[in-house]
Amino acid sequence: MDNSSTAADDQAKSPNAKTASLNGGQQQRPAGEPSSNNDHGVKEATKEALDTSGEVLLSTDGMATVSVGLSPEEQAEASFFRPYWTLEFAGTALFALLMIWCYGWLYLGAFWNPLTRLEDLHVSVLNCDVLPPTSSLNASFAPYMPVLAPRPLATSLLAGSIYNTNSPLGPGGGSGRSLTWDTASCPGVTGPRPCGTPEEEAACMQSLSNDVRQGGPWALLYFPSTFTTSYLSWYTYSGIAPQLQSLWAQYVIARGRCYSTYNYVSAVTTQSLVPGLSRSLTQALASNPAAVAATGLNLKFLATGITPVETDLAPVKNFGQHFASYIFCVLLWLGSTFMVVTSWQFKLPVERALMAPPPARPSATGPLEDGTQTEAETAAVQAKAEAAETERRHVRLGALAWALWVKGFVAAVFMFILSVLLCCLLWALGAGNEQFYKNAGQTIAFGWYMSWSFIAINALLLHFLGVERFSSISALILILQLTSASAILTTDLSNRFFYIGRGLPMYWGVRAFRTLWFGVNTDTMWLNWVVITAFNVVFMPLGLGATAYRVWTNGSWGRRGGVARPINVQMGGVVAVAM
Repeated sequence: MDNSSTAADDQAKSPNAKTASLNGGQQQRPAGEPSSNNDHGVKEATKEALDTSGEVLLSTDGMATVSVGLSPEEQAEASFFRPYWTLEFAGTALFALLMIWCYGWLYLGAFWNPLTRLEDLHVSVLNCDVLPPTSSLNASFAPYMPVLAPRPLATSLLAGSIYNTNSPLGPGGGSGRSLTWDTASCPGVTGPRPCGTPEEEAACMQSLSNDVRQGGPWALLYFPSTFTTSYLSWYTYSGIAPQLQSLWAQYVIARGRCYSTYNYVSAVTTQSLVPGLSRSLTQALASNPAAVAATGLNLKFLATGITPVETDLAPVKNFGQHFASYIFCVLLWLGSTFMVVTSWQFKLPVERALMAPPPARPSATGPLEDGTQTEAETAAVQAKAEAAETERRHVRLGALAWALWVKGFVAAVFMFILSVLLCCLLWALGAGNEQFYKNAGQTIAFGWYMSWSFIAINALLLHFLGVERFSSISALILILQLTSASAILTTDLSNRFFYIGRGLPMYWGVRAFRTLWFGVNTDTMWLNWVVITAFNVVFMPLGLGATAYRVWTNGSWGRRGGVARPINVQMGGVVAVAM
């Protein structure tokens, strides 16, 4: 054996002297040279290195190197958990725990106990009830009026319930488990009647109902001016005609504002308040049996009581329609994340050319044949180099603009198709029978327009945080928007923290879809377009700028992420390599 082979053997036996590359020796072979038997030798050396060491270094360019030469004693001392005993891994694990903990806090915190915040839901009460004129009553019945109806019946019942601080439904106690009752009135009305003439009363009722539909109070409870008259018609000797008129109170809602929230509003109003008023009335009648007998009350009234008449100005046929108003936003967000990550992973040929290292810049100075160079010649060389550099920058700018246009066009087409498919989904689930306030074209247009802001936000996150951290932060923002967009429940029933949703795009997307489908908040539909436009104007340049910077800087942000780290996994004397 010659001296060169002996030196090579000594170097191979050195504990920390040599590393074998897992790329099959491609870096050792000149460009254009075909593969040779030497590659097989390198691979065999790599396999031997894995059998003896098992120490792997993962590099940022996707390669892996194996350190050769660890002694058996050093391998025995290596800990199985050694790769995890680093500050970087501890920080990453802590970050992951906090992210998942935040997911749970957002979901559970938003919907933990909405009953304690019912007082944040406002209901208007319009009481137009008046006593009937004395001329419409029998003379024999008039003496019993101070006992049966000393004042309008609705006024008496409301004073003992929602306006009574000692009542469970009243404003007292501070438990937060009762709605807030706002006394409504009819402006511009003159005369003794609180709501004016029947025509003025109808106009006032229409105006207050429209307030409910346009995002004002959550409901309107209306007692008509004939409420007491209808009650007295159940007395045989009252003289009211016709007899046995229905005693009703109208309950006006717009369920399209938030289907789930109205479950709480209706539970208090139609299942607690109105039945409670009926019980109070029957108990009062039972305490005056002589007056009841003398006036001839029809006992069927005790079983009938007050009838709530519900009027839904923006009906929602099923929970699925309500659910779709924010699932659309979620799916558009997920579609935008897919497009952003795909754009990161799959690069156009022009992008690869832009990311290639720039050619060496020619020297501005250089000796001539006689070893001298005049200043004019030096200036000419410099001017030529600067012109070449300027031309190269122009070419790169054109290529960059083309790459951004192509990727933006593909993303826009993808999101448009997704918006169309989502509308087809609504049509298919409803068997073509679901009627919406506006046509599907407006839904497609708004969803597509909103998806631009989603793409811009996710692109900015991806290029700023990197592909490793992007998914967790994007999911956190998605969950934050879900819980604060008044999508499942209105934020009025959540902690005040969730009012933050009004500064995020999904809140306005949910509002817009409910306007287009159910006809609520139609007066402020323009505001949804304005807010989404503001998000597009702010985040689209930022997202494009981040993408352009990544490509322009030779792809320093575009390569696959990774950290060079040794990984030793030794089990029962056999070394396994974790890649």
